[in-house]
Amino acid sequence: MKIVKYLTALTLLVFVSCSVTRELDKQLDSVDEGNSFFQGVVVAEAESGKIIINHNGKKYFTPASNVKIFTLYAALSSIKDTIPTFDYSITNDSLVLRGTGHPLFLVDSLNEKALSFLNSSEERLYLSDISIEDRIFGPGWSWEDYSYSYMPERSIFPMYSNLLSVERKGAEIKVVPELLNEKLNFSGQQRISRDSESNDFYFPDHGDFKSLIPFKTSLQLSADMLGEILNKKVILIPEDKGREYNSLKEIPNDTLYSRMMYESDNFIAEQLLLRIGYETSLKYNSRAAIEYVLKNYLNEIPQQPRWVDGSGLSRYNLFSPESIVYVLHKLYRETSEDKLSLYFPEGGRSGTIKNDFPGQSYIRAKSGTLSNNYSLSGYLTTRKGKVLVFSFMNNHYKGSSANRKKEMSAFFKHLYEKY
Repeated sequence: MKIVKYLTALTLLVFVSCSVTRELDKQLDSVDEGNSFFQGVVVAEAESGKIIINHNGKKYFTPASNVKIFTLYAALSSIKDTIPTFDYSITNDSLVLRGTGHPLFLVDSLNEKALSFLNSSEERLYLSDISIEDRIFGPGWSWEDYSYSYMPERSIFPMYSNLLSVERKGAEIKVVPELLNEKLNFSGQQRISRDSESNDFYFPDHGDFKSLIPFKTSLQLSADMLGEILNKKVILIPEDKGREYNSLKEIPNDTLYSRMMYESDNFIAEQLLLRIGYETSLKYNSRAAIEYVLKNYLNEIPQQPRWVDGSGLSRYNLFSPESIVYVLHKLYRETSEDKLSLYFPEGGRSGTIKNDFPGQSYIRAKSGTLSNNYSLSGYLTTRKGKVLVFSFMNNHYKGSSANRKKEMSAFFKHLYEKY
């Protein structure tokens, strides 16, 4: 009798679950019929991997920052040790530094160990003249966005996230790095900007403001900025390929991964992809990194993506909802729950979805936003405790993303309550 009751309950649960997914499928179909934009939605059970909703799941979409899910998986799979803040070599009276692409050097007072090491050194200080084997901007990035804080240049020895910080309060002006203070121009224009080919910056001549602007990078500039901080000369020298280096490590990789995912930090994502290239092919090259990861870790992905950068800034990127769910499922199987909570923000509570999906903390997901495109991919824990993996992608709608988020919120709520 107990077995019959159990099977009856199980049959009822399956029937209810199926009716829920059929209802949501119909809703998605109705959206397609009534709108001119495109949606792709895939939902799967995290434990079994069974797909329960698949709406345009095989089709390609512009993912925006959902690309960072792939960058996260690539980093977790490829980078086995803490990324050095820099490499160093001490020979006689010389201390030679070599860049590693670390994105958080001199950001938020995270480098006490590195600065203490450099300040206590009595050797002459040199910086090795090596560079990334890549362009400073990714393929398909919008060229006219060079002066916006979300698009700093990629480089081998970044400092301050390659951003100039300028804050004015009354007559007081604070500039970091101070070395660029002489390059500031205050005029009657209202728009804060930078010359496209030089570190000449332009600001309004009145009013308070706080601004972050990418500066043009060079290793000579890095050497000069470092020298200013340490109050000693830092000399740029040609690379010595026979020199042996040690590594100074201080910032846990999880700090990088969490910031990249919670804040959707494009610069961290790009620098991580360069580092993955070095870890897998000894080249600071994003293309080499992507090719290695697709061949060695994601060779069974349902639809081969067009993947060109680490951040999702490029509209050349093309990913399907099925492929995103595939990687999310791999992360779920290969990563602890505590780790996943470090990487994926909660709906209505944290990260880039702090002000979206209020009251839906059962969602942990990464958003992706470009004009006319909004996606959300991650994990949803239902009222009954079942974990679902999902990717919900919207492309080519006109106007604000507010209506898309409202529709998605209702969809997630229905899954949470009924499945």
